[in-house]
Amino acid sequence: MKVHRWLGLTVGLFFVLLGLTGSILVFDHAIDEWLNPDILLTQGQGEKQPIQSIIDAAESAYPGDRKATSATVPRVENGVWTVWFTGGTREHRTFTAVHVDPYTAEVTGQRVWGEDLMTWIYRLHFRLLGGSVGGIIVGVLGLLILISLLSGIYLWWPLLKSGIRAAIAIRSGPRFNYDLHKSVGAFTAVFLLVITFTGVYMEFPTVFRDVISKFAATTEGPRRLKSAPSENGEGITLDEAIEIASQRFPNARLDHLHPPRREDGVYEVAFRQSDEVQRSYGRTQVFLDRYSGEIVAVRNPEEETAADIFFAWQFPLHNGEAFGLFGRWVVFVLGLTPAILYVTGVVIWWRKRTSRTRHQQRRTVVETEVREPVAVG
Repeated sequence: MKVHRWLGLTVGLFFVLLGLTGSILVFDHAIDEWLNPDILLTQGQGEKQPIQSIIDAAESAYPGDRKATSATVPRVENGVWTVWFTGGTREHRTFTAVHVDPYTAEVTGQRVWGEDLMTWIYRLHFRLLGGSVGGIIVGVLGLLILISLLSGIYLWWPLLKSGIRAAIAIRSGPRFNYDLHKSVGAFTAVFLLVITFTGVYMEFPTVFRDVISKFAATTEGPRRLKSAPSENGEGITLDEAIEIASQRFPNARLDHLHPPRREDGVYEVAFRQSDEVQRSYGRTQVFLDRYSGEIVAVRNPEEETAADIFFAWQFPLHNGEAFGLFGRWVVFVLGLTPAILYVTGVVIWWRKRTSRTRHQQRRTVVETEVREPVAVG
């Protein structure tokens, strides 16, 4: 009882913050497009520009002579390309998004990740604005929240033995806050456990992967891929690389790509197949020699191990996208429930504390009257 109470009063406040910011982030891209249509949406129509032109326009607009690290296809039909650049120092990396109209290849704007509203909220949710140390704190808080949720289930379980009405009924009057607290907790506990666990996983992915890999087979991504030297230095274009990669997965949707950053680098073209659980990020990858166009490596989610599938499910479960729009709305609503649990929990604690204080005061008065009886006459 004490564990649940004090975790709720302390860690519960962070749970409220993570829940509310998480609800916003469920629809972060849609909100961002609504707030910044001039940057993220286009009125263009007709024939789209070659993707190489998109990358060239972004590289021309980005300060300095850095090459693009990746590019993401428009999220919606009237969306724009997002081309990413890495800057800053090794200790303080910056990631700049340059947005390009797919019809005109004109730059609509550029923003540093973490400085616009939605990515700032993401930093708050993921790391409490505290970098890697903040990520560790959020992960530890997640573990404590898991304990709080489990202790709540432990306290609620005996009520279920008394009947479903006693376990979930919400009565008016002085028991309203208590009934609302236990009933909301009972209906959402399992879902909140899943969301919290997946959040902890994403804060400590390396730890989970290292532990699970000792018991189950995992697939490592291709490393140190290089393009074979070319005598004339000429190679295939980005659009040609995409066309070649598309032949390997003709029914998949282009999702994002990584141009070569070195002379011996390779193209990485990523797709999303229809049966991939993660809808916001394609995990089907094709790597090509930048000169010959030869496919040097492929990563196909359909060929992954059980452990790989477990890893792949974590983020889609966390934001609900594993179950489409319905799943997102479920997670959005669940993100509001920690606030309900916290407010009702504080009210319950305060009333009990006030009641105990009054009882103690009355007891003190009675004991005083017994020891010092009032003189009569």
